[in-house]
Amino acid sequence: METDEFPIGQILTAVSIVEDKEFGGNELCIEQIKLFFQDTAITLQPFADTDEIEIVQQATTTHSPVNTPSWCRHFISKKLMAVWVCDNNQGYRDQVILAFESLHPSIAFVAEGSVIKAFHQEQIHKVKASDTDLQHSQVS
Repeated sequence: METDEFPIGQILTAVSIVEDKEFGGNELCIEQIKLFFQDTAITLQPFADTDEIEIVQQATTTHSPVNTPSWCRHFISKKLMAVWVCDNNQGYRDQVILAFESLHPSIAFVAEGSVIKAFHQEQIHKVKASDTDLQHSQVS
């Protein structure tokens, strides 16, 4: 899928995931993520042979009720503004980053260990001078 085929400008209406049950621990490991927009569904799934993300686009007019996971509910009803499909140093497509409501990254999906992991993106802010002084005085 070419990045210009993503539904830029469309509203996200729902997200469904299929969790991977093989991995233990508290990390969310995903077998499939489906992002529903007004007339398009984008499916992200890991390609186990190379740990890449496969991207499939389908035209859709409706979808059955979906239980959107809590960690991405705040993106629902937001407009998709930008998408970055990233290749690593070996040329494998292993990361997809989406921006909702602004041109700043909102969420990243990374293929790792034959699953997809999700990462929220947030801007780094300056530390207040008083907080910095306090941290340095505690170290001395």
